[in-house]
Amino acid sequence: MVTVSAFKDGLTALRANPILLVAGLLFGAGSQLQYVAHLIESPLLSAGLSLAWLIVFPFVLGGFIGTARAAIEGIDASLTQFFTAARENYPRLLIATVLFMLLVLGAAIGFGLIGFVLGIGTMALAAINEMAAFAAGVFSLLIWLVSILVIIMFVQFYDTAIVIENESVTGAFRRSIELVRSNLKSVTGFSLAWLVLLNVFFIPEYLLQLMMTVAGPADVLPIDLGIPIVILITIGIVLSAVGFAYFYTVYTAYYMRLIAASASTPESV
Repeated sequence: MVTVSAFKDGLTALRANPILLVAGLLFGAGSQLQYVAHLIESPLLSAGLSLAWLIVFPFVLGGFIGTARAAIEGIDASLTQFFTAARENYPRLLIATVLFMLLVLGAAIGFGLIGFVLGIGTMALAAINEMAAFAAGVFSLLIWLVSILVIIMFVQFYDTAIVIENESVTGAFRRSIELVRSNLKSVTGFSLAWLVLLNVFFIPEYLLQLMMTVAGPADVLPIDLGIPIVILITIGIVLSAVGFAYFYTVYTAYYMRLIAASASTPESV
């Protein structure tokens, strides 16, 4: 099965090429920039750093996918390879990432407007049966969420299409849609497994985020451990580095297996 094999490939590549963890540290460090305000007490500077990270992220992503590809193929990965892949793919990945975000945002707003219109009917239903109105509201919210996730699923491989198959920006989105449509069952299963396992792994990271933002440590944990925020950020960097390195290596491995299987047979994987 392609999905299971991809997760095994990710673990094998990571064990054989620890350099992927070093590349993952770049992501881990960048992902924690949003919490700098807690150290420097400057929300404006923190927002600027977060924006800078959004601009730098495609560079890190391109370099990592290129390095992960080499590791999966059995080639010794290196930081030189990372920066080469990052530099070569950055312009297209930056544009594609912006388009991806706009697409998701547009879909969220569009489906939200549809839900708002339907919600008018729900309000009328509330006058008759409050429980039925509540159920209808929950159902509408689920439809909204699933619709957005479906769109994300169809265009999710734009980044690997650019790095691995050297596609153009528009070609990358077309390639992603083509692969997902041809292998819908396999991609759906992989996407669900990848998303669930990723979020399970990052539960400690989510707790750290909660402790550093809207709540204090004592509100999240039964006891206040008295851990300085610098230590919490360091832990967050390590968790993000390991999680990003493994799950994006799996993501790259799955794409490579998907295009190989699609090339060998016209049927779904």
